[in-house]
Amino acid sequence: MNENKIINYLQDGRQEKAFARLYKYFPKVEKHILVNSGSKEEALDIFQDALVLLYQKVNAGSMKADVKVDGFLINSCKLLWSNELRKKKVRSGDDSGLGNLQDEDGIEELEEKEIKFKIVDEALQKLGSKCKRILELFYYKSLSMDQIAKEFGYKSVKSAKVQKYKCMESARKLALQLQNDKKH
Repeated sequence: MNENKIINYLQDGRQEKAFARLYKYFPKVEKHILVNSGSKEEALDIFQDALVLLYQKVNAGSMKADVKVDGFLINSCKLLWSNELRKKKVRSGDDSGLGNLQDEDGIEELEEKEIKFKIVDEALQKLGSKCKRILELFYYKSLSMDQIAKEFGYKSVKSAKVQKYKCMESARKLALQLQNDKKH
């Protein structure tokens, strides 16, 4: 989705066009709410509340440039639903930790997390292909260090572990550098 187009629609009084594009995320929100003790009607109410919140953030100029509109919308829905459940004193079963957040503080925290995820993703993209592959195999594919050592032709598991450590350190340094660059 073109983030700038959505934001421009919201700023230029063409909310219907923006909302029409954003409604493709409703099924995901609806599923989350249905799984967590809600109804279809409640899902629609929460989604519409999140659209209003998005609209207000964009028009107040408080929407950070690094925040993805779809991520903000979905996370806002989760937060709003978590708060609704807390009001009803229903255990949501939501393991994302959103239940402890307050409306405004929670949204700001979500924005910060979104920015951090973006920085980590950017850092991983800047890693060399070998490091990216090692980290992907270990963290995403859950391969053992023994399997990784064989895949890359290392003589021992220890060699693979050392290489993974070096890759992680490179990723950390890149992420810190990117974070510092974004602050300045």
